[in-house]
Amino acid sequence: MNTKRIKNLVYFILFAGALFIIRFLIIDRIFVNIGKDAQIWFTSGLLLIILGVFVTEKYFTKPLDVIVNITSLFVVLTTLDNINAFLLYKPLLIYASIIAVIAIISFLFINEEKDKNHISQKIAHSANVVSSFFGSSKMLFSVVFILSIFSYFVPYLEGISSVNKGQIAVLLMIAFWGTAILIEPIDRKIIDPLLEKIRNKSKPKLIGRIVKRLNPGILYIEQLPGSPNLKTGDIAIIDDINNSHTKEKLVFAMFIEELTADSKKYLHFNCLNQKELDVSKQIYLHKNTDEVPECVKELEVYKNRDNIIGFVSTNSDIDVIKVKMIDGIDENKTLKEGDLISVSFYKNSTKYQIINVETDSENIDGQSKKGSKTITAQQIGYWQDDKQKFTDTGWVPSVNSPVFIENDTKEIDIINGSCYKVGVVPRSKYPIFIDLEESVSHHIAVIGKTGTGKSRMAAKILEKMATDGFKVVILEVDRKHKQSLTTYINSEIIEEQNSDTFDLSKTTKNVISINWQTDDKDKSTGTLNLSEITANLIEKVVAYQTLNEDQKICIAMEEAYDFIPESTFGDQGFGQKKVSRISQVVLKCRKHNIGFLIITQRTALVTKTILYQCHTIIALQSFDETSKNFMSAYINQKYLDSMSILPRFRAIVVGKGSSCDKPVIVDFFDEKLANNNSMLNNKKYEQ
Repeated sequence: MNTKRIKNLVYFILFAGALFIIRFLIIDRIFVNIGKDAQIWFTSGLLLIILGVFVTEKYFTKPLDVIVNITSLFVVLTTLDNINAFLLYKPLLIYASIIAVIAIISFLFINEEKDKNHISQKIAHSANVVSSFFGSSKMLFSVVFILSIFSYFVPYLEGISSVNKGQIAVLLMIAFWGTAILIEPIDRKIIDPLLEKIRNKSKPKLIGRIVKRLNPGILYIEQLPGSPNLKTGDIAIIDDINNSHTKEKLVFAMFIEELTADSKKYLHFNCLNQKELDVSKQIYLHKNTDEVPECVKELEVYKNRDNIIGFVSTNSDIDVIKVKMIDGIDENKTLKEGDLISVSFYKNSTKYQIINVETDSENIDGQSKKGSKTITAQQIGYWQDDKQKFTDTGWVPSVNSPVFIENDTKEIDIINGSCYKVGVVPRSKYPIFIDLEESVSHHIAVIGKTGTGKSRMAAKILEKMATDGFKVVILEVDRKHKQSLTTYINSEIIEEQNSDTFDLSKTTKNVISINWQTDDKDKSTGTLNLSEITANLIEKVVAYQTLNEDQKICIAMEEAYDFIPESTFGDQGFGQKKVSRISQVVLKCRKHNIGFLIITQRTALVTKTILYQCHTIIALQSFDETSKNFMSAYINQKYLDSMSILPRFRAIVVGKGSSCDKPVIVDFFDEKLANNNSMLNNKKYEQ
């Protein structure tokens, strides 16, 4: 129902109720013997005034209304018992008659289809103006009311000098009449504005006007002076300037950030629901002051609004997306390379890893440009709990899709015992595993410069293999060095064997460290070459496995260039035949449940024939171009660029054995352990 009609009805009920109280509880009890004719103040006075003001003539008075009013007046006047007692009785009849004639002329001759400039229409419309003023209920019955007061009540009170109930009652009637006459301007000038102010406390407040749309979903708003303050995540509604549409027809938008261009302020909003808009009118945003509707609360972009870092930009593809970053969010969230971000599409939350960020500029108002940053992120896929792996989504998200920083801190329990947890994706608890059987059958390479933690990484993989029943043969020249591979492995599961008497069938433990037996002939070139001994050892391993087909074996080569050097590394002519022989054996080893773990700080020094057979790669920080050239077969250029700046205990994992279909950066060293080591080093320094 129309609110104005409701208000009219309320006014009518209040005034009618007050009028009946004045008559029956006050006037009739005070003026007991005043006579029946005196009731004209009520029947043809105030009662008809409030009927006209609130019911029949609320907005304007028609000629027919005037005729009805005058007819009512004639009926009442003719029922008076003593017309002589009513002041100006005959002048009132003459006045009413003249107005009646004018109203009849107006009623008969007004024709809306005729030209208003025609003489007949001019007369008719002029008659309408005169009759509607002088014959309105306010004017006509006010005259009746005033005359009735002077005719019946004033004489009754004559001769009484002190203030009494009768005088107060008459003043009350006059006050009621004045209020009824003036209620319209009072309502318009005072009551309506007050009610509007009260309503405005819960009514959405105007924020600004839409000046730019980047479909789908992005809006730029020119902020208006005096608009309400906003914080990221606040909800606004898109509507016309008067906010006249119902909630069912409104589009909700979420505030993202504030932009400044010259002297103007612009606000960046993200649309939350798509509905048809009247784009010519619904171009304003109002702050929502009501409770956020359920349809908005259920949206991920609203539930996760505190973690939005930007929106998918153009030039994104299936493998790599570009993210237009929210200004200042990098400092707020301390974003770094390798951090995990997510975009929801295809009913999954697809994860991406930040691999680069570039400065850029964007045009806000067609003239001013503002500095911005664009993130480059590599897809690593969506997480499958049952398989504990990331699976490639195989598609690209829509432009302007919201992007979130990952903040899930819930630990993920390892359910696959045959896997080794390399580490976790930075800024998350998502583990990255390598399947030991897959990795060994297709070989593993661990690459990185000295001091990056590659020996620790390799040692932990080998230790896990040994505890899972693998036989692990470690080929390492500097076995007694404090940072040798075996120092990171539990000594209780290691045994030593001499290279010349090596026999895998005689081992009592699962990790065998080779003690090299070399003579002067092997060292005659100045460069130690162990290729021939290595080839013999590998052949013995193959022979053992042939007799023990179910036994899984891994051969680890620490600083692999000592055993399988590239032909360009030193004077290796006498050993290249053995290297070629090893390469041939490696090709066949996967059929014998024998795998290799190749560890090197420079791929340039290791034969590529074997390196390229390693289908699971763990790459740590590396500067040399040869290593990058080798890795280019597995990862894209952005990851290659990252290799030079990877911090300690961070690696790129890629390949068949990885639990992620895509290359991924992982943190593989426990931060608590790192802190403990740091404390120990400090104590040593103090001593």
